Amino acid sequence: MEIILAENYGFCYGVKRAVEMADEAANSEGKSYTLGPIIHNPQVVGRLESKGVSPIQEVADIDEGTMIIRSHGVGPAIYAEAEEKGLHILDATCPHVKKAQQDAKSVIEDGMTLVILGEKNHPEVKSINLWANNRGIIIEDEESAEKLQIVEKMGVVVQTTFSQFKFNSIIEILEKKSKNLKIFKTICNATQERQNSAVDLARNVDLMIVIGGKNSGNTNRLAEVCRDVGCTTYHIETSTELQLEWFNRVQTVGVTAGASTPDWIIKEVIETMKDFAELLAAEGQEEFKKGNVVEGTVVQVEDERAYVSFGYKTEAILNRTEISYPAPESAKDVLKNGDEIKAVIMNHIKEDNPIYLSMTRLAKDEDWQYVIEAQEKDEAIVCKGIDAIPAGLVVTVKSLRGFIPLSQGDVHFVKSLDNLVGTEFEAKVLEIDEKKNRLVLSRRAVLEVERQAKLAEALKNINVGDNYKGIVRKIMPYGAFVDIGGIEGLLHISDISWQKIKKVEDVLSVGQEIEVKLQSFDAESNKLSLSLKALSKSPWDVAEETLHVGDVINGKVVRLVAYGAFVAVNDDIQGLLHISQITKQRNAKVEDYLNRGQEVEVKIISLNKDEKKLGLALTELMEAKETAEDAE
Repeated sequence: MEIILAENYGFCYGVKRAVEMADEAANSEGKSYTLGPIIHNPQVVGRLESKGVSPIQEVADIDEGTMIIRSHGVGPAIYAEAEEKGLHILDATCPHVKKAQQDAKSVIEDGMTLVILGEKNHPEVKSINLWANNRGIIIEDEESAEKLQIVEKMGVVVQTTFSQFKFNSIIEILEKKSKNLKIFKTICNATQERQNSAVDLARNVDLMIVIGGKNSGNTNRLAEVCRDVGCTTYHIETSTELQLEWFNRVQTVGVTAGASTPDWIIKEVIETMKDFAELLAAEGQEEFKKGNVVEGTVVQVEDERAYVSFGYKTEAILNRTEISYPAPESAKDVLKNGDEIKAVIMNHIKEDNPIYLSMTRLAKDEDWQYVIEAQEKDEAIVCKGIDAIPAGLVVTVKSLRGFIPLSQGDVHFVKSLDNLVGTEFEAKVLEIDEKKNRLVLSRRAVLEVERQAKLAEALKNINVGDNYKGIVRKIMPYGAFVDIGGIEGLLHISDISWQKIKKVEDVLSVGQEIEVKLQSFDAESNKLSLSLKALSKSPWDVAEETLHVGDVINGKVVRLVAYGAFVAVNDDIQGLLHISQITKQRNAKVEDYLNRGQEVEVKIISLNKDEKKLGLALTELMEAKETAEDAE
């Protein structure tokens, strides 16, 4: 079977640039996030997440760090929102998409009807339309184009990965819809070249394999154009989807890949197909094949290997590292002559080449099946932490190695998972890729189930207005999250103290035990609002009890205004000393009588707790200060 790679395939410039920018962000200090998946390839997104670059859905999902705008682009409102929050923006929008956005904007500014050729729900198309104030008419096919009304002036912008063949047929229709048609052919040259080379190859092979994300528009179109020329075509994301029966009686196989498909995935697919070719060539000719489980007898043992007879004309080699996990220091520590073993054939059997066996692979096959079934049943499995790294925690699951990303280690944000090294705990399976020996798990998913159970129980016993002992779990710029017995509520910064505070950290610390009052509870969202200051009287409550109309007290001038002065009578309360209560002189200026910081004796003439107003009068009206000019 001959495997032929298309002339143009895989990462385009824009995608390669976006991934490189995300990789650089992963290696820099601080948290990094991508607004949506950086590209339409789940394997690349998963790899970046394991390095600490997590996808988010909205700008509101983060409060600080770097936000990477993906290659598909976003609307201008996103930039404004991110800048307002003080986020560092890393713009990985494909330059071709940028041009399409600006072309769409210019069409609207020139007073033309904007038509966008592309998929309505594709993020790139949405971003282009946002730059045109969402005034574009999105056309996906010829039928939609036929329904357009005739307009005086029309501007056409195209999704960068749109089908070249479909573009031509739609433009023929649009030419009849406007006498003044301006076309911005924003289809990326790389997209055209990729489609053209895929079509050329599809016309000359028995079968086409198109590699790329199932949600990738340009990859779906590659598969579409290959099928359009009558070639049997399979669209896959990874080599694990390949099926041996596809290649029966196939002489030539063409391979192409979408713009979001990395080289390492393409290489894996090609290597797997080469293995299939060897298997098909040898089918029916060998009694023993790669992957078969065989039973044999150990006939010789050395420190580094053992030799096993299993019915083939030559003995097979069982290396020390393939006997058990972890590997023994010597094969002699585990095996002896005459031992009966069961193992897997690791390589294709060819004349005069040695045969290699593995006992650990057999155990791993069983363990992979174990984790696959656990994922299908959504069951937790036991794993053990062995190494904490900045991106998360390396674990073992029986004979398998797995990985728990930092974001999946706990229900709360943690900086490290060091505390789990050497401990056993339960986790759920998030992702399995046996070919790449990739197993991603989540401890958070298990803890979340436990937390929800505690939450449901705690919600039965809470009452608005009651006081609760709580532990500060997390501090944010806008407040603190406090655990009041299995359920967390928000203690907003404005509800911490009657005095104004600049930073939550000035008053509270993580782990601190405090008493709070439950102010409100939203049953639909399970959101609790807490208050610390509600446990004490407000300054105005105290003022009502301690200050009375007619009292004469001392105060300090803290602010001068045109109509009077504000006087602090204690640390929390200020009263208004109206100009009429300072002097009887008409058209008087406050600064002629009082200075900021001056101590004065005042009488309380009114007190309104509800309106938080305190009226004051000087005990003795003042004469204007003598100026230097008057003194002369």
